[in-house]
Amino acid sequence: MPEKTRLVVGGARRAGGRCIIPIIRALAVYGEETAAVILTPVALLVAEGENEYLTLLPGAPPETRDIAETLRDEIEREKKKCAG
Repeated sequence: MPEKTRLVVGGARRAGGRCIIPIIRALAVYGEETAAVILTPVALLVAEGENEYLTLLPGAPPETRDIAETLRDEIEREKKKCAG
């Protein structure tokens, strides 16, 4: 069965003065007539004002920090949703 994995940005949530944005591993597995998607959080990006912190969760791929930077547009979009 072919597989395809990528990291995506989840929906932001506000907690006190912080904006928490999950970074999620999306794994799609394709069969002959079926497909399954497995979503696993691998990191949490916490934004407090101008400061940002990326916390890796157990099992996060080693390249998570680098890949998260390529998702900057999606992260900024979620931060705006949190603020508004």
